[in-house]
Amino acid sequence: MKKEREKELSRRDFLKRAALGTAAFGMGGFSVKKVFAQRKPPIKIGVSISLTGSMAREGELEVGGYKLWGKIINEKGCTFGEVEKLGCPGPGLLGRQVEFVVYDDKSDPSESNKMVRKLIVSDKVELILGPYGSPASNAIAPLAEEYRIPIITPLANAPVIWEGKKREWFVGVLPPAWKNLYGCLMIGKEKGAKTVAFIYSDTPFPIGASRPLIAKAKEMGMEVVLDEAYPKETADWEPILSKAWSKKPDLILGGGYLPDSIGLMKAAKAVNATPKLFGFLVGPAIADFANSLKGDGAYVTGETFWEPFVKTPGNIEFYRAYLKEYNKEPSYHAAAGFAAGQILERAVKEVGNIEDKKALRDKLYSIKTVTIFGEYEVNPLGHPDSGWQMGKATNLIQWQKAGGKKLLPNQVAIQGMAKQIVYPKGSKTSEVVYPFPGWGK
Repeated sequence: MKKEREKELSRRDFLKRAALGTAAFGMGGFSVKKVFAQRKPPIKIGVSISLTGSMAREGELEVGGYKLWGKIINEKGCTFGEVEKLGCPGPGLLGRQVEFVVYDDKSDPSESNKMVRKLIVSDKVELILGPYGSPASNAIAPLAEEYRIPIITPLANAPVIWEGKKREWFVGVLPPAWKNLYGCLMIGKEKGAKTVAFIYSDTPFPIGASRPLIAKAKEMGMEVVLDEAYPKETADWEPILSKAWSKKPDLILGGGYLPDSIGLMKAAKAVNATPKLFGFLVGPAIADFANSLKGDGAYVTGETFWEPFVKTPGNIEFYRAYLKEYNKEPSYHAAAGFAAGQILERAVKEVGNIEDKKALRDKLYSIKTVTIFGEYEVNPLGHPDSGWQMGKATNLIQWQKAGGKKLLPNQVAIQGMAKQIVYPKGSKTSEVVYPFPGWGK
């Protein structure tokens, strides 16, 4: 009788934990009786990420990628593409279910630092996946070094994080920030652009993405008619956009995150700004950009690191799994979160355990692989910029009118527009529309 009570209590505990979302995501067809006979302690993975605040949408997408990776690992024991070749030994990672412990950093870097320290010290998580954005990633990077726990951060690339820092426990997935809008300058140069205005948020990532481009624009012979950072608290972008347009530049580049890109384009329409090309960071890659602006988002360019129609190993399977799980289109933020899980998966499987943190760290700094997100190869240990991504390529997209155009497999139209890759040449899905034809065209 006592044994039966204990068994029922264990079953209740499991069902309670599953309902709270902290238990295994799936049992892979095993009966409950068999699972309890074989169950090992879960692998606790800590995440502090923006779920409220200015970066909440991007953080939501990223953590959605994390959780999808965890669900598939818990069901199959492997995900898609190259990492699948390491085998699918059964549910879980090394036979253990993956369990996420997630905190909201409220889009505040100091809160992210506090939450990651809590994850390590109080929650005693065994692994950590990074937050959203460069400010939060820069804030937690020292904790990886302090506690000697490897951290993969998929969506941060400001130079301040890695440049000259010789990081030994902190690796990134994105290439350097200055590459994000580099395609805008290359297109401008090819088309004969003479002048460019840079307006960008006064935070590490937009600064790191814009200032090197300012130097490159000058090297290309373009006149920089405005170089101005606006306060990160900005909620009305009309004054800064109006100031930029008063210079009548050929290109207006910069921005910050999703709210910036939407706000800047609304401001551009309000002042009837018609440069030959708009290029903004982060926002244009997200479906929310097109859904919010509708036709006013047409012909805007922005960086992308992934699209549903790129031919990376396992990408089709990821795309279908994401649609099934969330009934929404993924952005590169979700794909990056999923890819960070794949990189961790590969390192853990090649090391064979999660206890030897140094071996895991060494593996993360040395492996070269391709995820659904693309290439992964960081500067090695001992390099001045160790841990900074060097293998991943950056593409430039432009929202173009979809009418009359045949779309690629997995390429979708939103508000009558579709994202097209317009740079570099080898990745193009369409020619760039240049110059900007005007509002409502």
